[in-house]
Amino acid sequence: MNTLIIPCAGKSNRFPNMKPKWMLTHPDGSLMIEKAIQGLNTEIFDRIIITIVKPHNDKYDAKLILEQVFKNNPKISICLLDDFTQSASETIYLTLEKMDIKGAFTVKDSDNFVKVKLPNKINNSITGYDIHKHRNIENIPEKSFLIVNNQNIVQDIIEKKVVSNIICLGVYSFEDTEIFKKGYKDLLLKNISGEMYISHVISHIINKGLGIFEYFEASEYNDWGTLNEWKKVQQDYKTYFVDVDGVLLENSGKYGKINWSNNRTILKKNMQTIVDLQNRGAQIVITTSRTEEYRASLNEILKENGINPHAIIMGLNHSSRVLINDFAPTNPYPSSIAISIPRNSEIGEYIL
Repeated sequence: MNTLIIPCAGKSNRFPNMKPKWMLTHPDGSLMIEKAIQGLNTEIFDRIIITIVKPHNDKYDAKLILEQVFKNNPKISICLLDDFTQSASETIYLTLEKMDIKGAFTVKDSDNFVKVKLPNKINNSITGYDIHKHRNIENIPEKSFLIVNNQNIVQDIIEKKVVSNIICLGVYSFEDTEIFKKGYKDLLLKNISGEMYISHVISHIINKGLGIFEYFEASEYNDWGTLNEWKKVQQDYKTYFVDVDGVLLENSGKYGKINWSNNRTILKKNMQTIVDLQNRGAQIVITTSRTEEYRASLNEILKENGINPHAIIMGLNHSSRVLINDFAPTNPYPSSIAISIPRNSEIGEYIL
């Protein structure tokens, strides 16, 4: 039996005054925990276990929310621990014991997205990312690093020390639960100081000759381990309400020689700015005073220029437009921003 474990038993200290980070809502409407699972080929797993703690359940209804989120997935079950654990490795050990997990299993962090195809037959392996190939990685000194030989065998995993160009992404597979348990218990007996990371357990297994770990490279990776990284996601996924005349097209009105029926003169740099925002994840809502009869022609112009709007709102008043939104620690102030530009001018310098 193959089991996937998502440990969520930490205190989320890096996200102060908020719900546990795995319960936070991604800008696309999914919870972080949902996004964390999506990159894996989950069809290879017979069980998917999410481990949470009673304090989070009591305060945030964590178990109920998970049951609501994953109600259509019969593979998923919840492991409820009595209290916070000291480390992810402890969380995994307690989960193996409490849920009576046997055979092969994979561990996946709850605070990132990793796209990787794992083999149907799970072996000892670690998923990583080459920072020389992918240069958008932040907070590199806080990562763990893999030393990998030419045969894609992991020779060691080192916590928070740059020893190679390959970072670990928090996806670990074990061909048998007993391998992990032995490594964990061995380190407990050594009374090592500080937090016992899963990387410490794997390093011990490798160095003591208890198991060989293969290296898999992810094709995509998004990290949300710190509040700054999560805020960057929110920045990229903003919703932009974009006017048409004087912003995307040279200004015209319903009447006159150049009018809404024949005006196709685009403001090229502004169109490209919106396309760039869209490509980074932004949601584009087109707003205009043009009436419904002009929707088809407007949509055609937008499509020709690479803009695929979430919505087009027609027939708005030819007046100020006011956006009202709430703010909170998860969607901080200011949660709504107004940008007013001179007619037919470039918008790039005004975008925050």
